[in-house]
Amino acid sequence: MQSYTPEFILVGVALVLLLADAFLKNVPKCAFGLIGALASLAVIPYYTTENLYGNIYAILALISTALTLLLAVDFKAVINLSSNQGKTQDGTGEFFILPLIACAGITAMTKATDLITLFVSLEVLTLTSYILVGYFRRNIGSLEAGVKYLILGAISTGVLVFGLAWYFGMTGTFEISKSAVLSAIASGNSAGILFALALLVIGAAFKIGAVPLQMWIPDVYQGAPLPTTAFLSVASKVAGFAFLSIILVPFANIPSVLLILALMAAATLLVGNLGAIPQTNLKRLMGYSSIAQAGFILPFFLTDGSYNGAPDSTIAPNAALYLAIYMLMTFGAFFALSLIRIQRGSEEISAFRGLGKTNPRLALAITIMFASLAGVPLTAGFLAKMASFLHVIRFGTYSSWLLPIMVICAASGFYYYFKVIRAMYWEKPREEDEAIIVTPITAIVMTGCAAAIVIAGIMPLFTSGLSNL
Repeated sequence: MQSYTPEFILVGVALVLLLADAFLKNVPKCAFGLIGALASLAVIPYYTTENLYGNIYAILALISTALTLLLAVDFKAVINLSSNQGKTQDGTGEFFILPLIACAGITAMTKATDLITLFVSLEVLTLTSYILVGYFRRNIGSLEAGVKYLILGAISTGVLVFGLAWYFGMTGTFEISKSAVLSAIASGNSAGILFALALLVIGAAFKIGAVPLQMWIPDVYQGAPLPTTAFLSVASKVAGFAFLSIILVPFANIPSVLLILALMAAATLLVGNLGAIPQTNLKRLMGYSSIAQAGFILPFFLTDGSYNGAPDSTIAPNAALYLAIYMLMTFGAFFALSLIRIQRGSEEISAFRGLGKTNPRLALAITIMFASLAGVPLTAGFLAKMASFLHVIRFGTYSSWLLPIMVICAASGFYYYFKVIRAMYWEKPREEDEAIIVTPITAIVMTGCAAAIVIAGIMPLFTSGLSNL
């Protein structure tokens, strides 16, 4: 039986911090973020080898939550003020508490074995995300993002519920069971059970940012508070792929399911990469980047059944590895954007101009992040994309048309990711542009992310060299 100790700890800490925020008005709001980050990381030892790969997703969610809260600490100056009126916004302690509750929903979902638990856990994440997205209630952009996220989120929830009802109607159970699915197919209900899966996959597409429910991402990413955007980019995507890996277990090796996944991956890659090319706002660009990265992760869910349909053998390790690398790259980029937003008051790519001259160390770290996102060799991002390519090649069934699309989309990434690098090194800073001051938290996080990206990128060369000795 699964232990829900980490979830009780996360929710318990969130409730304690909520009470502290209500009754201890003189406590600095950023203290909630630091306490919450420590609480997120402190529950990792409670995860054991039971449900190993589900725990990997949970740990990625915990680390993402901790990084989000640390980012919120540096971003507190913007959080404390509404952007359009300059007035203090009350209750900002909630901003440091809600990610803990959302994280508890994600970690509970990774342990689920039935659709009801999956749905309730996913809704815990979704409901808290609604509040976080529209948190700047005096800012029109944030309110617009919140409304768009709410509308499309409600649609995805309705689709999920409809899928749950169809699954129960076809199998007579909410348990995620291969035997129940095969029994339904043998009884002549194959069309109904596949329709149920289609509805569940569409619901999951909302969380991972895949076609056909990717429309919300660019606008919501641009309008939401920056820490919320970072949280949605990684933690929400982790939840979506964990959900997808669980519901696909009974449907492995069904040709029609594999074809739909391949088509979804191709459409997601094209929408994400082509949409990112004309962007000038970095948060919006990162939104399209999030869609594109989901397109590179989806091919891992193509399996020929040689592993008996077990996600623990083929899907989870590859997808989790890609998500871990994506987490490093994305949070590094958002910590850098936070500095630019606070000190230069802009989220445009042009705000990075001249950074290579005014702050070479910061520019180098940012270069590593975006070079890795583009897939430059000797970075972790290159290994992640190469793993996706190799998986499609080994699978073979759709490599003749899916692989060329992946290669073209990967090449297009060099153009839009390198916009930031070009602004830092090729554009001159304006006279009014002050030198960017890097805070200790941002310095530690960005240094750690950059080092991990480089080490992971060169490690295969090092290990292969040792093996030849």
